[in-house]
Amino acid sequence: MDELLQLTAHLERPSASRLSNWKAPAVFSLAHFVAHPAIGAQPLEISWSPATEGKPLESNDIHVWAFRLDVSPSSQAQFAAVLSAEERERADQFHFVHHRNRFIAGRGWLRVLLGRYLRISPEQIQFAYGSQGKPALGNQPHRGLHFNLAHSDMIALAAVTWAGPLGVDVEGVRELADMDELVERFFCAREKTIFKKLSHEQKRLAFFNLWTRKEAWLKATGQGISQYLNRVEVSFVSGEKASLLSLPDGSQSAGDWSLHELNPAPGFAAALAVLSKQTRLFCWQWRENLLLPEV
Repeated sequence: MDELLQLTAHLERPSASRLSNWKAPAVFSLAHFVAHPAIGAQPLEISWSPATEGKPLESNDIHVWAFRLDVSPSSQAQFAAVLSAEERERADQFHFVHHRNRFIAGRGWLRVLLGRYLRISPEQIQFAYGSQGKPALGNQPHRGLHFNLAHSDMIALAAVTWAGPLGVDVEGVRELADMDELVERFFCAREKTIFKKLSHEQKRLAFFNLWTRKEAWLKATGQGISQYLNRVEVSFVSGEKASLLSLPDGSQSAGDWSLHELNPAPGFAAALAVLSKQTRLFCWQWRENLLLPEV
C-alpha cells in the first residue's frame, strides 16, 4: 500500500473482539484503526504564511509545505497532466471522485514541488520504492534529496531536505471512542502509564501526538508500523518538547535523530522526524493563486 497518499480514509477498523487476533499490514495509517469522521466540519485554515520569495535549500535546512488538496478544476487539470501513466492508472482505481481528485492533486503537487528544487520538469521526476513502499527519487543524480508527503482530509504536508532521511505525518484531532483500548493494545508501557493519568480532554491531543510522532519516525526509516509501533517511544503530553525517547534494537540511536512538532492548522497534530541533529526548519503554505517561488 502506498503510504505517500493513502486517500482511502474510510477503511474498516477492526472491532474490539478482533483486536487481539488482528494482524496489521506492514504499512498502513491510522485509517486502518478508525473511520474518519467529518474532519472538515470546520473550515481549514492553514496557519503558516505563504512563501513570497524563494529560499535556497541549504545542506542542513528542512522545508515543509502545507497545501490544500481541494484545488480548482484548472489546477486539477494541470496536476493531472504531469502524472506518469502508472499514477493515472492508480487514480482511476479510486471509487470516490473526491479521493481520486485528492490523489491527483497530491501527486501532481509533489512533482511540481520536487521539480522546483531539482530544476527539472515535473514530468521528469522518477520515483523508486523501498521494500515497505517508502518513495524516493529514482533519478540520478538527484537521489540525495530526501522528501516525504502526508495528508489528512483536505490538508497535505510535504517535507524536503538534503540533511538525511525524513518522515512527516499529520492527523486531524478528533474524538475516538476507544483511544484507551488502542493505547493499551499498541503502545509502550511508559506511554500507557502516562496516558491513563490524563484527563479525557487531554487524551485526544495526546493520542494523536503519540501517533504522528511514531509514524513520522517509521516513515523516515521505511519500517513497517505493525512491527515497531510499540517499540518506538516518544514524548506526547501537551507542552512537552517532541522527543524520541527509545528506538528498536538495531536502529540508530535516538540521539542521532531530530523530532519536530508541527502546527500546520488548528485541529491537526503533525510531526517530522529526520536523521540529523543540526537542522533548520522552515514552514510555509502554498496558496493556489500564488506561484511557487523558485528555490
